[in-house]
Amino acid sequence: MRTFWLLIAAILALGGGIAGTTSANAAEQANGAADDTAEVIRQAIEAAESGRCAEAFDLLSTAENLASRARLLAAQCRVRAGLYPEALNDLNRIRGASDLTPTQVGDVEAYRAVAFYHLERYTEAEAALGRAEGLTSQEAQVSLYIGLIALRNGENDRAAPALESAARLAPAITEPVASYYAGLAWQGSANRTKARAAFRRVVELDGDGPWGKEAAKMLAANTAYPFFASMGAGIEYDSNVELRGKGLVELSPELNFDGKADGRAVWQMNGGVELFEKNDWSGGVNVGYTGNAHFDRTDFDTRYLASGAYLARRFDAKNLAQIHYQLGLGWVDEKWFLLTHYADLGLTHVWSSAGKTRMFGDLVWADIRFDAIDAPDASVCLTGTPNVGCGPDGLREDEERDRSGYNLGFGLSHDYPVSIPEGLDEVLRRVDLAGGYRFGYNHSKGSEWKYFGYAVNLGMDLEFPMAFSLGTHLRYEYRDFLNPSTFPDDESPGVTYTLSDADRQEHEVTFTTEVAKDLTEQLSTSIRWRFVSNMSNRSVFDYTRHVVGVYLNYRFD
Repeated sequence: MRTFWLLIAAILALGGGIAGTTSANAAEQANGAADDTAEVIRQAIEAAESGRCAEAFDLLSTAENLASRARLLAAQCRVRAGLYPEALNDLNRIRGASDLTPTQVGDVEAYRAVAFYHLERYTEAEAALGRAEGLTSQEAQVSLYIGLIALRNGENDRAAPALESAARLAPAITEPVASYYAGLAWQGSANRTKARAAFRRVVELDGDGPWGKEAAKMLAANTAYPFFASMGAGIEYDSNVELRGKGLVELSPELNFDGKADGRAVWQMNGGVELFEKNDWSGGVNVGYTGNAHFDRTDFDTRYLASGAYLARRFDAKNLAQIHYQLGLGWVDEKWFLLTHYADLGLTHVWSSAGKTRMFGDLVWADIRFDAIDAPDASVCLTGTPNVGCGPDGLREDEERDRSGYNLGFGLSHDYPVSIPEGLDEVLRRVDLAGGYRFGYNHSKGSEWKYFGYAVNLGMDLEFPMAFSLGTHLRYEYRDFLNPSTFPDDESPGVTYTLSDADRQEHEVTFTTEVAKDLTEQLSTSIRWRFVSNMSNRSVFDYTRHVVGVYLNYRFD
């Protein structure tokens, strides 16, 4: 506390203070007056140190050229006493006062930011901090509150360096608070080594105090091998289990267009563990399992098992690179259906006040173990009456419809946390916006599934009081196929169908909205609706789908 008021004394006496407001000549003639003023400052600080803010103001306001600085001292005193509305009133009256130095103008903004923060007026606090930067003598305090606001907004990578700076610049004033919250921010950024270092500082500074005890708990929770596990289960209704299009195709059991609606039980389990973190490198493994069981269409029951590993390199507080590989196995109706290899390389940059951006490249290789049926050629329909339609002579549908191959893509995504406007923070706790773009090329063994894809996605997540949240996400993809489709729009048994010579084109729109409620720290429930509209120039692929479900989720880490 004493250190704080010594700093205040220095502020009052800085350029533009007692000696700085007079010429050298006048100062020589007024030594006695200056001594008297110095005594007034000493008494005012003593009164402020004892919490007698009004008395401190009265003492200083009688001194020549100290009226605004008297109110600044009184405001600082009231901030320390937790009288934030009164402090803000004092500070607003002297904003930009002509008898304050630029440094003191910055100090006014810095203490306005502190008052705004504790009054939960975070948007105004952030604006005041921006005006204080580069002017104020209270750099440590500005860094502390920049970090606290960033941490509140979920910007961990921005918060951690600011809080570390506050701890380094003025530990007597900011510790152990700065290091404790720095530890939380580093933990949120998945930088366990720096988080543990920050928590250890708190224990050293405040071992038996409340901050030290909480930091000790965080150290215990930051185990050598941090992990997470989650699981969920639910019930869904699907209006188009079989992705029925508008056309009638009897030769395509891989799509099976009779299109019944059905309900199903669904479940998922995921887990991961960080195996090491050293010198800004980290790595770990993850595993996941998903499945469903239909009430009627049990031939569409699926299971998918995936396991992978990642390696990450943190260049600094704002830049992170990560490579990830995953192997997946899928079954449909208890038959091995799918083998996938997935890899991506991404670079994430955290902006000072504009969220974070990720650039990435990814590659998916898929072996789809399904044998498509080769339709009879036209000559068969001329010599007999098969119970299916006939395709053009020489067309091997089983080969041209083979989807196995790879998809190579490049993209960009951005997440942006929105500051809550004053007056809305009682009904809205968090707003996150997200958007992204991906360009991809899909190469299949058969000609049917070769295309260029252009996808855009937008999302918004809202958090409300009482642990409710709402998420909405919209995705649009245009697929420009390189060849005409081998699927006809209509098909009749014993009749040779014709194929369009126009290249296949599709526009897919997916909209998802979900309302969730946290029941405990680990347990939550949610209701989700997903709508898919695939608009294609081939009727067989032109369909819509609605999936509505209710879920129970559990997460532990």
